[in-house]
Amino acid sequence: MSAAQLPERRLLVLASKPRGLSPSQRFRLEQWAPSLARDHGITLDFAPFESKRLADILYKRGHYAEKAWLVAADFVRRSTVLREARDYDAVVIHREAALIGPAIYERLLAWSGKPIIVDFDDSIWSPAQQMRHGIFSRLHFFGKTRTICGLATAVSAGNEFLADYARRVNDRVFVVPTSIDLERYPIQPEPLADRPFVVCWTGSTSTLAHFEFAREPLERLARLIPLVVKVICNEPPTHPIAGAEMRFVPWSEEREAEEIGHSHVGIMPLPDDEVTRGKCGLKALQCMATGRPVVISPVGVNNEIIEHGRNGYLAADADGYVESLLSLANSTELRRQMGAAARKTVEKSYSANAVAARFAKVVRSVTEH
Repeated sequence: MSAAQLPERRLLVLASKPRGLSPSQRFRLEQWAPSLARDHGITLDFAPFESKRLADILYKRGHYAEKAWLVAADFVRRSTVLREARDYDAVVIHREAALIGPAIYERLLAWSGKPIIVDFDDSIWSPAQQMRHGIFSRLHFFGKTRTICGLATAVSAGNEFLADYARRVNDRVFVVPTSIDLERYPIQPEPLADRPFVVCWTGSTSTLAHFEFAREPLERLARLIPLVVKVICNEPPTHPIAGAEMRFVPWSEEREAEEIGHSHVGIMPLPDDEVTRGKCGLKALQCMATGRPVVISPVGVNNEIIEHGRNGYLAADADGYVESLLSLANSTELRRQMGAAARKTVEKSYSANAVAARFAKVVRSVTEH
């Protein structure tokens, strides 16, 4: 059935930030929106919690009084969605309706009878996840994730670990992975020369701590071959990798794919804990979409994305990272074959169009009546 033949559905999306700023929103709902409208007759209208000014300063140092005022003002302003929701077929709550406080708005929406889809892609119930987000984390009610999942008509979770959490309180839970817009992430040619060997890590300031788990293997690798470590982030690592050339690239949505692709290999080092098991493999998928092989930690969904030795390597420790990276550094053909398989994995299972179709089924399941 074509989109023209499907009954139209309009959804109000309660997002955290204005569009284009949050990786969680960009690689999920924002990315699915064009395909949902074009192919499935589903329109998403975004209503961010954070005002533009709050989004600009929230994670900057200082500005405490202004932040407090803006958070309070945005919390009050959030009440307008209760009225706006009446004009929509359903409401999507991405993570939570408000940055602070208990599940007040979620309860009010549920009591109104409006169908609710909760979408999340991190272990947002964990204090370890939330405490990375500064002073206002102390005003975050960690238990409300469980409450919100229980109130929802359906839950869209980024992986099985997150889905299992939601299933404790909700029987209608769907796994909808984080995806890649292949038009924005075309296959990129790798650097022309094999040396220096360019290893790329990309992430946000809050995940820079994970980069440190690659420090030992990268420093060991730098003693064996000429090495460049490219870091794409909002800020550089505190300390350089000894023996390697460091290239810090300030994050830019427009150039992110190009910068990732202009490397020989991507890495995704992770510890194994409650927070990382909730991750959805985005860093790996970004690299794989550009045709780059990856070496990543075998944590959570990474074990589903990577078939070891075919479309990437799973490395459980420093020795595994050094061995895998050195193999890729020494073989252009291995990088080519593995990079091509990585791209096909994204095309088959993690493209924005394919995943949007999965989310469309969730929408239809809660709005069909």
